[in-house]
Amino acid sequence: MPSVLDMIEIMERLESKALHVDPAHCVKIRNRNASCSRCADACPSGAIALHDNALDIDGEKCMACGACASACPTNAISFMKPTDEELDRALDDSAQALEGDAVVVCARVASHRAADVSATATVPCVSRLDTQTLVGACSRNDASLVVVDGGCKTCKYRHASHQFDISQKEANELLSAWGSSFRVERTQHVPPRAAARDAAQGVGGVSRRGFFTEMKASAKDLAVEAVNVTVENELGIRRKGPESLRDILKVDDDDNMPRIAPARHDVLMEYLFEMGEPKKSSFVTTRLWGKVEIDESLCTRCGMCSTFCPTGALSKVFGEGNGKKRRPIEGIEFRLADCVQCRLCEDSCMQKALHVSDEIPCDLILDLEPRLFKGKAQKAGSVTRNIFGN
Repeated sequence: MPSVLDMIEIMERLESKALHVDPAHCVKIRNRNASCSRCADACPSGAIALHDNALDIDGEKCMACGACASACPTNAISFMKPTDEELDRALDDSAQALEGDAVVVCARVASHRAADVSATATVPCVSRLDTQTLVGACSRNDASLVVVDGGCKTCKYRHASHQFDISQKEANELLSAWGSSFRVERTQHVPPRAAARDAAQGVGGVSRRGFFTEMKASAKDLAVEAVNVTVENELGIRRKGPESLRDILKVDDDDNMPRIAPARHDVLMEYLFEMGEPKKSSFVTTRLWGKVEIDESLCTRCGMCSTFCPTGALSKVFGEGNGKKRRPIEGIEFRLADCVQCRLCEDSCMQKALHVSDEIPCDLILDLEPRLFKGKAQKAGSVTRNIFGN
């Protein structure tokens, strides 16, 4: 029988199941001076704290709305219930069932049982719908997407819906720029074609409280974790703890931290590629990509921007080495397609030579050709080498 302390540990394990956090993806962990706070800014309940090189989520405060995961530029936070794949399938099923526009409702609407559960997708909160999901739903189904909220202005966690406002605007701008006639629409009323004709069609909707409770743990999860904790404690077995900060931030021979490939960013790029070429001279204002400009009169080629860049959008261009002498950095290359606008490069530039713009020319989004910035030759004793002790 688990002790009281065991039960606390069980619940701590279960509380994290709605969200998955990958520390190596978080720019705040890569560099404590990072200005990114999108997840904490999007959180309506104050469950997220960013300090030093740490990202902490308070399971007691977390309402599992998904706003933080939608806001995170590097996919350091992923939403697990539903996962991206499960949500995409539900949206596709809705479009097929309705033979047209897909319909998704929030948990508050679902609790009223006014929507046909066999023809609509359900999310805990509209903030769960990120830009990639919205564009994908329209692109895959050649249809618009109707999002039904339960009256966000009267919701206790209405602050979260601002994240959806941002995602909807970005999605519609991209759809327009790529010449699509489909849009993401928002309403508080279930469309007649998706409405439940009788009580039986609405069965399956749960209360808002019930929806979030279900996501945190099921009876089966509780039983499994209880057994695991009891056995581990009886045998003196402890699960392997998290990697140390030194392990997470380990750099390679070129003084670069490990590169990551944000899955949602890559999926969105695929959708745009499949939609064809954007309209000529079209621009979008977005957080999804950043356009880096480097003042070459100030840049000293220290390579710090590339060192911390999580996706490899910025990379060093090396010259020839001389024996044991370290290869000199002759420039910095930038690929807009790989940029997720985390702004860590801007934060880490010691010379303040680098600026990131959110005004993006659409024709550059799918352009894989890099732009080269040369800067000025650096003096002996690289700043990067001094910092990492190489």
